[in-house]
Amino acid sequence: MQIKCTSCGATQELAANHQCGYCGSAIEQEKAQENYKSSTTGEVGNLMMMAETDVDATNWEEALQYYNKVLEKDITNSDAWLGKGIAMVYTSKIGDIKTKEAIAYWKNAIKHAENADAMGKRVAKEINTVVNAFYPAIENHYIEFSGLDNSYQELVSRFATLESAQDYATQLDGENISYHETGYALCKRVIDLPKKYASAAHSSALAEGIVGQFTSNEYSRKYAAQDARGKMNKANERKKEIASAAIIIEQIQAKYIAFIKRINPNANVSSSKETFIIETFKKEKSLLKTELKFKKDFVVSTQESEKVVREVLLKNGLITDDKIRKSDNLRIIGGLVILLLIVLYVIVAFSQKK
Repeated sequence: MQIKCTSCGATQELAANHQCGYCGSAIEQEKAQENYKSSTTGEVGNLMMMAETDVDATNWEEALQYYNKVLEKDITNSDAWLGKGIAMVYTSKIGDIKTKEAIAYWKNAIKHAENADAMGKRVAKEINTVVNAFYPAIENHYIEFSGLDNSYQELVSRFATLESAQDYATQLDGENISYHETGYALCKRVIDLPKKYASAAHSSALAEGIVGQFTSNEYSRKYAAQDARGKMNKANERKKEIASAAIIIEQIQAKYIAFIKRINPNANVSSSKETFIIETFKKEKSLLKTELKFKKDFVVSTQESEKVVREVLLKNGLITDDKIRKSDNLRIIGGLVILLLIVLYVIVAFSQKK
């Protein structure tokens, strides 16, 4: 049974609990049925039904045209403003995601609604759906062109544009944790995905160099080594670019983590750096190995690696100050042992020459 919520105006099937699936308001069946009938009659009603049919068919260009026709007839039609904003995102090009325009239309949907709060919740839910649906296009484009220069910077820029819509959704319905979870999960993908490709490129270059050394031709071996070094250097530069650009997304992700933790203090969410450090430490059970791997994967200095890794492990109760001191002492002892061995080797080698 089709009804139209009298609070937010969302058309939907009547739920068993008689609650709106968009704004959560209680639905009075008779009023909601009458609301639906009146909204589907007349010229404007017919145009809206045509738009909704195109939406169901994912024919967004035509849907956008019908929403525009409705607004020409009735500039205060909240449903048309909402639909126009959604269609605007879906008809966007990868290089020109029109979230700025869409947000302006969604604001009009709320402005002209009889119940602004209920419409705000409906808009937030629609945005969450749109962002989840559109994001894969951005990711797939990056995967296809990940080998090109500035590909990750473009991914970050496009995601930040799309994320502005998700941020607006959290402003409209900040207590709905699922919207913050969407933002967090997508940030994590944007941070983690490129590292996999950069690491794969580095490993591939290293493998090519090793295989090239098995040829009997001296020139071929030399060329293979030079080519591998060039590719590895390029892969390392790409990893540095990714680490630098990822800072933007990490800042965005931190915002979602803070909101999620406020709503649910026990939520298992953490930054990509924290997750990496915790998982690596649990696997390696070594502070030194964790610091070395963090330094390599996140392209940071030794000093920065030690600082970040130790802060995360201490904060999560995975290590104590006493264990850190013991690890540092063992590291010093190990270094002295290696130095002593080197000195002994030099002495022995010098004695043999005599």
